This record gives sequence, structure tokens and C-alpha cells, in this order.
Amino acid sequence: MAEYTYDELRQMQEKALARVQRMQQRARQYVDAQPPAPPAPKLPPAPPQPPEKPKPGRIKMPLNLPENRDLVYPSFREVFSAETEKAKTQAAQKSKANLLDEVLKEPDEAMLFSLLLLLRAEGADEALLLALLYIMS
Repeated sequence: MAEYTYDELRQMQEKALARVQRMQQRARQYVDAQPPAPPAPKLPPAPPQPPEKPKPGRIKMPLNLPENRDLVYPSFREVFSAETEKAKTQAAQKSKANLLDEVLKEPDEAMLFSLLLLLRAEGADEALLLALLYIMS
């Protein structure tokens, strides 16, 4: 990049200022030559806008954080594993209870289901068990 002297920089600034003044003068001439615009029709007032909610941004960290680097926080799994297992067992019990309630509503399905359980306990062939399930559906 070429280096300019102080006089060259001053001359470039003066030329730029002269160009800006000429552009402003031409703009004024154009605006003055335009006929005045007809008055705009009056519109009903706009309904009031609800106040804007603040936009989410970065949250500043507090300045007085403790310096204890040996502090260990429990992991997510350690905190919520017991609750997760409890919810899983409850869901499984509910689904089994719902399934059993649905099967026992119809007497034909209840008989086939009990026959299916009896044959399963006796060690019947899986094809036979699947055939009973197909009949039930």
C-alpha cells in the first residue's frame, strides 16, 4: 500500500468533501423540482402494541464465584436414575394392567388368553402359541 504525505491526504479529503457537496446540491434541486405529494388519507390509529419482551441473550456470570476446584457435582444420571427407574416400572405395570383389562373384557379372548398361558406353562410349540395370538387379534 502506498504511503501518502499529509498534503496528499488533505487534498483527497477536500476533493471528497467537494463531491459530497455537489451530490447534496443535485439532490436538493431534484427534490425542489418535484410537485408536492397529495396528502395521505387519514388512517385509523393503530391498536396499541404489547410491550416487547426482553430478548434472550448471554447471562453474565457472577463475579464472586468460589474458588473450590475440588468440588464435584453429581452427574445427571446419579440424580435422576432412581426417579427414571421408578417411572419405568410404573409405566410397565400400567401397560400390563391395561393389556390384561382389554383382554379380559371379551369372554372369547379371556378363554384364549388363559389357554395360551396354560399351554405356555406346559411347554407347547411356539407355532401353536403364535396361532392362538393370531386368533385373538
